[in-house]
Amino acid sequence: MLAPRLLPLLLALPLTCAAIPSFADTSGLPTEPRERLGALQDALVAAAMDSQTRVRTAAWVDSTGKLHENTRITSDMKVRGVRVQSYVNAEHGPSAAIVAESRGATPSEEICKANVQRYRREATLETVLRIHTSGADRYQWVMLMDQARARLVSRTTTNRMWQLSTPVSVPSTTYDRMLTGAVPDISPYHMVIEMLPPGALAIEPIRPKQTLRQKSAQMVKAVSNYVTDEPPRSEPVPFVMRLSVYERSNQRLLWQDAVPFFFPERTLVTTSQPLPPGLLAELDRVLDGWQLSMDNNFSCRPQQFNVLQEIPTGWVINGGQVAGLTAGDQLLLMNREHLPARILEPDSAQHLALVEVVSVAAGRATVRKLAGPASIARSGDWVATPF
Repeated sequence: MLAPRLLPLLLALPLTCAAIPSFADTSGLPTEPRERLGALQDALVAAAMDSQTRVRTAAWVDSTGKLHENTRITSDMKVRGVRVQSYVNAEHGPSAAIVAESRGATPSEEICKANVQRYRREATLETVLRIHTSGADRYQWVMLMDQARARLVSRTTTNRMWQLSTPVSVPSTTYDRMLTGAVPDISPYHMVIEMLPPGALAIEPIRPKQTLRQKSAQMVKAVSNYVTDEPPRSEPVPFVMRLSVYERSNQRLLWQDAVPFFFPERTLVTTSQPLPPGLLAELDRVLDGWQLSMDNNFSCRPQQFNVLQEIPTGWVINGGQVAGLTAGDQLLLMNREHLPARILEPDSAQHLALVEVVSVAAGRATVRKLAGPASIARSGDWVATPF
């Protein structure tokens, strides 16, 4: 039987069940950490038994003639949005009632709402111009990227789901890093806004064909400008704008969207001029759509903080006051290299623990173990997640 340490499944594994059956009596949160893990273990084992699993066995005989056998049990469980509804008293002891979504199904509104927490996600936001340009044209593109950045930061700050900051410029050599004292970013996420040429990602901005009347009006306008000596005007420039969200620790792409744009025609002058109002209005429309899409997507993703280092009193994670953590918060510490795929293996309990926040700084916190294995391996992809 698995040891009472299976709490991580509640937050990082998308389960293939709808809910744990109801029990006789309800009770509050167990005060003893080991009892709490035991209650969650009972619920998770019941859910795991309903999911699809695979058993692979390998056997071999060594040079001495001794038979060896290795069995690996893997599960398809992946938790996208799971939260404890209540702790209950079952006939055989403490357990927990949980809500989980089926694998491959669209996350339900109930699950997504249950997943919303008081914690914010920290990310760095970078803007990149991938369109070859120079001079006054480049100035206009930089202005557009600055507007896109500022307006996205304003939106995410207002709804308090994200906290965006400017990436730190870190020199490429160790000598320069030591000389300048540059410290790499540690926030869990990284966002990138890119301006791409037309046709990138097979996205080609298409303008509707002009009617005969529109073509005639354009010709009349060109002649009038020539006669009245009006300043020349540039042609509309198509481009593609893309927003990507990555997990910093492994550069895994979590969310991405790209849309076609047109930079409107503008008067070619030697002085600076503001961006066209129509372009900014279209930018606002796109950013509103991106914000809604990201909120819907990440509201069903468990919040996770990476373990940065092990210290004598516990571990340091990359979540702090900015993310909303406070001293006393309890988190689940788990090794993603083993969970959830190998949760049914006998040693899975050695890869998770219940921890408590003991001190908090702006972008990091220190946690100590409340319950879990006597020793935790230093290697692996360890994360801490609230529940």
